[in-house]
Amino acid sequence: MIFDRLADAIVKHAKLIMVLWVIILLVAVPFAIKSGSVMSYDTNDMADPNSESMQGFGVISEYFPSSDADVSSVPIIVMHYDDENGLMQAQGLLEMLNASLGEYLDEDGQQKLMAFMAMAPQEKDDGSGILMIGAVYNPELDIDGTNDTPLLRDFIHDVEDKFAGTINGEYEVDVYLTGNTAMMYDMSTGAAQDISRIDPFTILLILLLVGLFFRSFVSSATPPLTIGFAFVVVLGLIYGLGHLFNIFFITEMMLLVSMMGAGCDYCIFIIARYREELRSGKPHEEALHQAVVWAGESIAVSGASVIIGFGAMSICSFSMVSTMGICLALGILVALLAALTLIPSVLALVGDRIFWPSTMKAYQEGGKATKGWYAACGRVGQRYFEASSRFSMKHAKVIVLAALLLTVPAAYLVFTSETSYDMTGAMQTGESGEGMDLIGDYANQGLLMPDYVILDYNEDIATITVDPQSGSNVLIWSEAWTNDIRPSLTSLSSSIMEDDNIAYVLMPYEWNEEVADAMASGKVDPTDTGAVLDYVVSVAPATVSQYLEAVIPEMQKSYISALIQQGVPAEQAPIMANGMIIKQGGPMIDYIVNCSGGILGGSYVQDGEIVQGGADIIKLSVATKASAMSPTSMDSISHVRGCVDDYVAANDSIVTEKWITGSAVVMFEVSEVISGEFNNIELLVVVLIIILLFVVMRSYTIPFRSVLTILMSICWTLAMTHVLFVNVLGGEVMWLIPLILLVICLGLGMDYDILLTTRIKENVKARGLSNDEAIHQAVTHTGSVITICGLIMGGAFGTLMLSSMVMMQQFGFALCFAILVDALVVRTYIVPAVMHLLGDWNWKCPKFMAGKSKDAE
Repeated sequence: MIFDRLADAIVKHAKLIMVLWVIILLVAVPFAIKSGSVMSYDTNDMADPNSESMQGFGVISEYFPSSDADVSSVPIIVMHYDDENGLMQAQGLLEMLNASLGEYLDEDGQQKLMAFMAMAPQEKDDGSGILMIGAVYNPELDIDGTNDTPLLRDFIHDVEDKFAGTINGEYEVDVYLTGNTAMMYDMSTGAAQDISRIDPFTILLILLLVGLFFRSFVSSATPPLTIGFAFVVVLGLIYGLGHLFNIFFITEMMLLVSMMGAGCDYCIFIIARYREELRSGKPHEEALHQAVVWAGESIAVSGASVIIGFGAMSICSFSMVSTMGICLALGILVALLAALTLIPSVLALVGDRIFWPSTMKAYQEGGKATKGWYAACGRVGQRYFEASSRFSMKHAKVIVLAALLLTVPAAYLVFTSETSYDMTGAMQTGESGEGMDLIGDYANQGLLMPDYVILDYNEDIATITVDPQSGSNVLIWSEAWTNDIRPSLTSLSSSIMEDDNIAYVLMPYEWNEEVADAMASGKVDPTDTGAVLDYVVSVAPATVSQYLEAVIPEMQKSYISALIQQGVPAEQAPIMANGMIIKQGGPMIDYIVNCSGGILGGSYVQDGEIVQGGADIIKLSVATKASAMSPTSMDSISHVRGCVDDYVAANDSIVTEKWITGSAVVMFEVSEVISGEFNNIELLVVVLIIILLFVVMRSYTIPFRSVLTILMSICWTLAMTHVLFVNVLGGEVMWLIPLILLVICLGLGMDYDILLTTRIKENVKARGLSNDEAIHQAVTHTGSVITICGLIMGGAFGTLMLSSMVMMQQFGFALCFAILVDALVVRTYIVPAVMHLLGDWNWKCPKFMAGKSKDAE
């Protein structure tokens, strides 16, 4: 047998094995330290590059002036105030920020920001509101907005402190920096803070529980130290893998707790079996041999089932899931190897000193371990598991029926509950998260993460050229735009706006059309050019008005200066300048809004730079009222898709290709693909685990019974997760939770089933006990070990609830609850009850598999 040979090899070469592990650790350390540098924090990086949404991002990057597809790539300052006085203070702070732009410089002394542009205040009936301000970076500088976030925050808050010092009275404005770049920065720093908070708690929990179980400082430290070795090795391997594909940052958090939970379980099971064999009177080498043979087989099968569960995730096309599966499977494999080789090598060298300050004499009759609180707890535990096994077999039918009755409503809740796609919201934390919450309270959160409809036409929409008089770039609309494209596009916009959740559709902007509408509106005097300009700016969408508010004053200054030089009186120059902007400013304003604003794309863009040429691609921005990734907005994406498909079908003579993209669309496509893929992944996991158990357990029924009991506990877990996070806390359960939980628990949850069932098999096959007596002995002898292992693994996953990110809290609760229910309820009561009812059917198998027992061999 392989585990007999492994046990012999460990006894002979224990020192060599430990030296090899130390060498591997020393090689891995330099790479493990740098593993954080290969982690990704952008959900867009996780998608299939061949999907429509990712191809759409590629079109934006190649054919539009700005390579950033989301409005949220611009840092957003959110100023919250309670009344009109607070609004005035916010506007004063905005003025001081713009006046201080020259103070915010890069290392070469160049000004990093061009302007702070404000949108219209968003207020409630009580007078409170927010002022949203975009921080526009200098396009000539290569600035990483994510890395610049802490510096920009310091600059903003320094200016805020100066401004507050000028206020006579109480300063009433709260300032937050948010937007996509700030959120990515906060996620990275939040993850690091979470790990620094979770890791010590996980290790302390393991030390405490293992220490109480073995009554030993050395025994309590050995499993976490061993798995710590393995964790560093895996981080070194992940550093290498990170250069091959994207690894999402939550993988590192999941890796630690899964390795600590499962890996420590494997270590404890071997140490506990070694102690049990010593207590039965076996000498050191024989006790170690038996521990490796029997416990080694159990943890190898358990580890294999976990690796199957994690490994199956690798076939998912969503790289966040696939790379997580690869890394977690690798982590469990290395942890399993450490438990099978390093732990027995330590035992081979130190013997029963592993239990210091306790000794094996303490467990003999009259020893310390047979007296006092420890012995009392041990006797209570033993009596409990003896009683639970008898109770389970005596009331087996009632227990099974009760479990089924509990599963029915839980399954109904799981299958009828909605899940959320808002991964950004579920992972937001820190100052940027508070800012996003305020935007959600006062405005449309979808404004910061719009969807994009990209349409490629077979004719130029406009031409970008140079005005011979001013030398500035201007935009000239084509006849195709005026006669065909604009009318059809207006119809598309109207059909998209039929969805009540759509806040706006941003189309190409035409200055002359807007001026004509203003003069015909009856709301302004057409002869009052200043009023006309103010009205046109006031009715423009927020993303357009920020350009108008910047360019119109500059045009006014230029025209006024030229007019005065021509001899026009100073008092008449402003009026005439306004008239010139209204009549002649269209081509320049249209160029700035549509080209600089990233609405039109085409051959006029080369390598991200604007040159003269044609524009034949339009990017419509579609913003939702609800959060961009909420279930309501996901339905809106389906509505937009339908409208666009109908538009393309009706205008196929002018539209050559279309793409729908945006961060929310990426997630929508990912969820559609994964929902189908996970059915295959789950089926693959179930089939592979059934085959594994069929081969190892040599039974027709045990594999199916194991999978069904795991699925039952998963169903209970998902129901409780929905009740807690939706009904109690008023949030939403992330769509990834049910999918990943099922796969992970089919692997991890199988641990305790295998540990119990292999012991029952040992009692039946090797010791010749009856089915019921084998169940009773197995539950009695493994109950305390499975319980402590369940508490350790459940506690390890439970520490994820200390995270500042909602998604990690949900993962933590769900995995903790699933593991504890499986270890404390399912394995203690339901499995013995079902195996009692099955009787000899537990051990029915093909004749060729009905071999001899290990003892006989």
